[in-house]
Amino acid sequence: MDTCKVCGTILPFSGMKCPKCGYSKDGAGAPAGAGAGPAKMFNSDKHILIMNLTKFRDLLGENEELKGMIKPQSEFPMSDDQIYKKRSLFKFFWPFLLGGIGAGIVIYIISMIIMFSSAMSIATQPSVSDQQVQTFANHAMADIYGGYIVAIAVALAIIFMGLFISRRKRDAFNSNADMMNRIASERYQMGLKNERMIDIYQDNLASMRRYEDLVPAEYQTSQKVSLIIEALKEDHADTVEEAIALL
Repeated sequence: MDTCKVCGTILPFSGMKCPKCGYSKDGAGAPAGAGAGPAKMFNSDKHILIMNLTKFRDLLGENEELKGMIKPQSEFPMSDDQIYKKRSLFKFFWPFLLGGIGAGIVIYIISMIIMFSSAMSIATQPSVSDQQVQTFANHAMADIYGGYIVAIAVALAIIFMGLFISRRKRDAFNSNADMMNRIASERYQMGLKNERMIDIYQDNLASMRRYEDLVPAEYQTSQKVSLIIEALKEDHADTVEEAIALL
């Protein structure tokens, strides 16, 4: 397969006469009246220049877009592992458990101190009847059981209140940890995408080095290269320098 050197028509067989303008390799030109108008010479060097400039423009345009999207890698987490660990109920509950037990012990000790103080006051009296001693013993036993009950009640109240508060704190913390881990995972995926864009950007820079000599540095933008290509395609210019002079 070949192309006509006059009008650029694709020829199925190399060396055949052009069916459009009548050009053939033996030097014969187009027959009179053939074609829609005067034949236009095909400039292969110019065609290659336009192709190279088009590739250069595409690389420039992609890198201009990537440059606005790429962010510093320091803004993204380096791993997809869970950063915020969940906590168990005991992490929040243990202070209430110790506080409840401690409060119960303190209340019981205070009740015992009050009971022994009463016993000492009775023992120091000069005359105490057996009935009074028995009555005091009965009250002392009641105070001991009462101290038990009050201490246990206070301890249980603190423990159950702590259990309720601890559950709420645990659920709130774990829910927040899930949300933060999800955000971290999403940002990690964004970081991977950012890395791929950086790789594409650097590959494009390497590819553009083949075309940088075609256009002066101050005209190396996708918009300006597009204008140069347009001038060449419309035959307003035959070289990049001529196209730049028209801008």
